[in-house]
Amino acid sequence: MNNSISNVLEIYKLVLQNNGTKEDAAKELGKKHKVDYQDLLASCTKTLNISPDKFDYFLDSQNRFNFKNFLFRRFPDDEDRITQFFNSFEDTSNIPILDFTKLIKPSRHHKPIKLSSELMIISLKDSFLDWIARPDVPQDVKKELKNWITRIEGKEQ
Repeated sequence: MNNSISNVLEIYKLVLQNNGTKEDAAKELGKKHKVDYQDLLASCTKTLNISPDKFDYFLDSQNRFNFKNFLFRRFPDDEDRITQFFNSFEDTSNIPILDFTKLIKPSRHHKPIKLSSELMIISLKDSFLDWIARPDVPQDVKKELKNWITRIEGKEQ
């Protein structure tokens, strides 16, 4: 896991444990690493590619599930480490494990696909739509993203 995501997770952990602000957590972490806390906060939002307001939203303990899922989508190669991080300070022993494959009845007209694959495809499509909506993305890239969305939706053969 790269250092930037480690800083994001450390700030998140400090905010939750100390019931403080991101600035307090960044100051504490900044002293530890001898880095200016404002630079640390700026690197966190840059690493996540989100605004400071969105970072505040994720730091709220009520949005823990959303933050974890955002991190999974943003850093898919680090999914195990992210899970390990959240499990390291959360008591998950009382949370039932749901098998979503038993909740969704597959259509007899489609080949069985793992639910995680379907969710990843939906997430990918949503990510493409987010990129299309950005004003700084060139038109040729937007056009290519629209082509991929069409393929994902199965409209193009």
